[in-house]
Amino acid sequence: MPCYVLTDSGIARRYLKKVLVNPVFFETPSALLHALGRVKKGQVVLLDSTVRGFATAGLQTAQLIRQHDPDAQLIMMSEDASMATRCFEAQVGLLDFIIKQEYSASFFDRLIRAVSKANLNLKRILDLRPEPIRLPDGRTSRLFDLTRIVYFSTDSGSHHIFVHEIDRQRRIRTSMKELAERHSNLYRVHASYIINIAYLNSYEPGERSLTMVTGHQVPVSRHYAGSLRNALRWPNAKRALTEPIRLN
Repeated sequence: MPCYVLTDSGIARRYLKKVLVNPVFFETPSALLHALGRVKKGQVVLLDSTVRGFATAGLQTAQLIRQHDPDAQLIMMSEDASMATRCFEAQVGLLDFIIKQEYSASFFDRLIRAVSKANLNLKRILDLRPEPIRLPDGRTSRLFDLTRIVYFSTDSGSHHIFVHEIDRQRRIRTSMKELAERHSNLYRVHASYIINIAYLNSYEPGERSLTMVTGHQVPVSRHYAGSLRNALRWPNAKRALTEPIRLN
């Protein structure tokens, strides 16, 4: 996940490029706000408190971001320790306030920990937030929560699909082909099975089966094994086919 950085300091950019995995730099608040307006909400943002000589530029930018994005993970860096009090009083919900200390080792250590925590917070937010998905059911459709769907199954040749959710099972009338096209998380792994890849725990190519986080075993057919392999983005294409892939 990228880290959006507001700073007009060339020195800061040089140092931050060495420690941040995917930094995207902006020299003005307007450029940063424009970029954030074009991506989904819930981003990691690192703000320099002073920009172009304005001591409160970072704080004012944080206030504008917070108005439109309650999930944004905001981190402030500053040479002025007193700015921490002003940020607290402004109630912009900073994840951390870090004193630069001439870009010391302790500064970078705290920054890395703050960014890691920010990414973890965003993952938790997404995991807990329902994601509505409307699935076809005969001549109508039904609303489901994608985050609760583990996999789909059907009898060969039937249009009756069983929706296996975390705590229950429901049935709809549609085709497997149409289901697989409904969301990028839905992967067909067999003529009779579609999985929600977010629930995938491990895949054992040698046994042509996979295990979901819930413990359910799902078969994988040779026909769909290639697309599943691409979806998992295996780091080594020459990995032995008998070696299981663990995702947890």
